[in-house]
Amino acid sequence: MNKDLVEISKNIIKNISEIDDIVDSYFDPIKDLTDTAKDLFTPIKLVHSLYTYNKKRKFKSFLKAYAESFNYNEITSIEDSKRMYQYLENTKNFNFINDIIESSINSKSIYGSMILGYFAGKFLSETLKITFKELIIVEGIKELNDYELSHFIKIYSIADLSKTVSISNYKEEIQNPYLFELTISKLIQLRLVEEAPFLSSGKPKGSFISSEIAEEIYFMIKDTYIETELLNYEV
Repeated sequence: MNKDLVEISKNIIKNISEIDDIVDSYFDPIKDLTDTAKDLFTPIKLVHSLYTYNKKRKFKSFLKAYAESFNYNEITSIEDSKRMYQYLENTKNFNFINDIIESSINSKSIYGSMILGYFAGKFLSETLKITFKELIIVEGIKELNDYELSHFIKIYSIADLSKTVSISNYKEEIQNPYLFELTISKLIQLRLVEEAPFLSSGKPKGSFISSEIAEEIYFMIKDTYIETELLNYEV
């Protein structure tokens, strides 16, 4: 299995143009079980087709970003392969890569699938050490929907992250601050950013302190070239 994952990772760079067809052929539709149960199985097939279509979109997004990440890191030599083989011999590392793939397919956003694809490729190609930070990143990205990722990148593109960020200071740059406040609350719950401390004057809604985790996600969004799409998502 370890060698399979490494070989797939290397070959996917060369076959990125064929990913759509490869994934389509993998997700076969369910077949009729009997000729007399069409009334029952027709709606089941419809729901399954929607489920399959969504899974395919996310898996394709994951694989393309995964390939781009490997391409960026120029993984081509035999030495690179040996290094990754040894890395994946550690069960913890192998299981973590699998967890990223599963999280990508089950993520709430296509954009999240792309970010996780890039992250998986970066993680394996650079044979990084798993820390608590990486676990938070994977779980956090999986749980953010399109709107929340859009709000996240908009906040991070305008805010001064060297101090406590308060949405109330950026009312001219953003629309509907309430939705941004909801996103910030979720980012805090997911431990992607830190809750702002109480001050003598209280704590403004929609305030937080940035973190290394959130900033790493921000740069991965920029690296996957989806920043502009997310910035314009609600336009």
